[in-house]
Amino acid sequence: MSSIPFRKLAALGAISFSVAVSQSLPAVEVNDLLSQELWALKNAPRTTAPDNVDPNQVAATGTCAERPDINAGNYTCNTYTPAGVEDMDINAEEGWDHFVPATGLPLQPVVIALIDTGIDYRHPDLKNKVWLNPGEATGTDLDQNGVDDGCEDAIDGDNNGYLNDCHGANMLVPRVNADGSLNSEAGDPIDNAAGHGTNMAGVMAAEGNNASADYHGGIVGVVGLQPDIQVATCKSAKIEPDVLPLVPGVSVPAAKETAIRDCLWYFYNLKQAGVNIAVINASGGMSRFINLYGILFPTVGEAYLLDTPEMYLLADLLEAADIPVVAAAGNNSWSIDQKTHERAYFPASFENNNIIAVGATNNQGSLWSGSSYGRWSVDVLAPGEDILSTAPTYPIFPQENADFVVTHGTSQATAFVTGIIAMLKANADTQNLDAFAIKRLLMSSGKPVAAGQDKSVSGALVRLADTDGKGALTCTNQLFTRRQSPKADNLVALPGETLHLEVQSFNCATASGVGHIAVSVAPTGETFNLYDDGLGDDAQANDGIYSGDWTVPFGEFEYSLTTGWDSVKADADELVVTAAIIVDNTDETDWTGKWWPSIYRGGFYGSNYRYASVNDPEKLFLWSPTVNEANYYRVYARWPDGPNFATNATYRINHHDAVTGNQQMTSLQVDQTQNGGTWMDLGVYWFDAGTQSIELTNLNANGTVVADAILLVPDA
Repeated sequence: MSSIPFRKLAALGAISFSVAVSQSLPAVEVNDLLSQELWALKNAPRTTAPDNVDPNQVAATGTCAERPDINAGNYTCNTYTPAGVEDMDINAEEGWDHFVPATGLPLQPVVIALIDTGIDYRHPDLKNKVWLNPGEATGTDLDQNGVDDGCEDAIDGDNNGYLNDCHGANMLVPRVNADGSLNSEAGDPIDNAAGHGTNMAGVMAAEGNNASADYHGGIVGVVGLQPDIQVATCKSAKIEPDVLPLVPGVSVPAAKETAIRDCLWYFYNLKQAGVNIAVINASGGMSRFINLYGILFPTVGEAYLLDTPEMYLLADLLEAADIPVVAAAGNNSWSIDQKTHERAYFPASFENNNIIAVGATNNQGSLWSGSSYGRWSVDVLAPGEDILSTAPTYPIFPQENADFVVTHGTSQATAFVTGIIAMLKANADTQNLDAFAIKRLLMSSGKPVAAGQDKSVSGALVRLADTDGKGALTCTNQLFTRRQSPKADNLVALPGETLHLEVQSFNCATASGVGHIAVSVAPTGETFNLYDDGLGDDAQANDGIYSGDWTVPFGEFEYSLTTGWDSVKADADELVVTAAIIVDNTDETDWTGKWWPSIYRGGFYGSNYRYASVNDPEKLFLWSPTVNEANYYRVYARWPDGPNFATNATYRINHHDAVTGNQQMTSLQVDQTQNGGTWMDLGVYWFDAGTQSIELTNLNANGTVVADAILLVPDA
């Protein structure tokens, strides 16, 4: 196992390496050797620990922080995590106690669809949890080699174009050989040396309570105690050398867009053929930029980018087919909200209602340091740091060699959420929930965590079951209300522009059922309503999304819209709309001479400001705002606080005559030692439609001249 390069796995979107935090055995008692190390299932003070832990330090010791060393039914770890904060877990133990199997599961098991590097389907903790394709299997093993003969008869038993795809498919090889025959490798999704898929399968479904005379037992996954939940896999990813063209010689685990698309089609077709595909786990993903050692690398190989037209269409198809897709937020440590599209992470950033984006927490209840996040785009949080799970073992016999590792990533968090959804689809009271209802249920029933309030939509850690009405299996009267559009708390919109507002409001899995949500506008005193009736501005009735449009009026510089109670912030929601065109010094600008960037003085707009000294020759700074409609505009300028700035800095505003259209220029001086950090009125001017020119010069200035931002407000 030590030969497997697990520490290279950070780029598959979800995995980095090392394990978990504290616990005692679950109420549904299991005999798995490493069950004490599964903090994400139950994060509680230890009662016992491996022999190399001082008995006086047991309660203060976390879980294994790296791969455990197993020997003859015992194990030790070289390092341990800090003790976890109690109850910062998914409450698996409580969930197992509340789970009631739905009828019919033995005839039609719930199937988790895993798109990854494959699965080591011979691993002792996984072999009984891996899907067996009923269209291929015969139920016989005539040669007694431990394999169903239908999985090795060289016949495409279910006529789906994949030969002997008993456990899933492999998209890394051609489906058809050069001679036109079916390629047997395409029906074999055995994990490669990356091991990522095997790791995810263990988090979701490792078989629990399976210690025997021949095997020590290992871990238990979220659904590991439920015999009628299985994992099918589609192999799409491997260690690739060309993911980062600007970083030659670096290989990372990744999947090409074509392979992921083929996997999605494979599982979609299985669903259409009657296989009970309950959820798709997409622990991988890709953004256009990657955070590599704190540097924003500006390019990813085109073959690995997932925001393609074909993927958008497939996302819509999976939504129409009502298949939940659980997607990792990524391991870039930044926001994936789409203000900067380069950082958006797909498939997590697709906005379909069946896609659930997941960020990662640690055993303290904080956001894992490597986790990407997003107030508007990451739906829920789940454990992702120091997670113990399965790893491929080569060879896998004798069984005592079966291996386990400790890893980090939003991949692991995604797998926990996938396991919870599989439990919901196998549970009597929740099996018929559609994909969006499941998403609503997870968001409203989780455990609020401070770390998630501004880093996720729900602000919550997912829970399988809980007290006080929380928990996915036990949710009762949990009202969730939060604005989801526009995706900002502050924005610029010109008078006459229409904004579309959406507020999510639901109670557990269902829409809240309130008649409307009132929005108040200050300072005008206007009110208008958002509705969930499927009419006008609302896309679908009774889905828990209340919608409405508002047109920005003329007459005010700034408006404040209150949409009611934000249940995550536990405060009123406020959207501030600046009715103006703002051009910062980092936007549509140009300059001559030296204009140095700085953040030394406070009160500037945006990320910095620029300044020029008073030395000759003249230095000019140019803002180039674009106005779409000819009109009178009031012009404002802004600069930071500074006692040594010029008292006679000169702005030149190039505008037009409203009647003749002739170009004009107005020059005026301002005192930049005063009124720093505020918008200062420079007057009203007529601008024809198009790109304008506003200049700042240091000519004849008696101090440092500062270029920060300008603002134009239509003057009705």
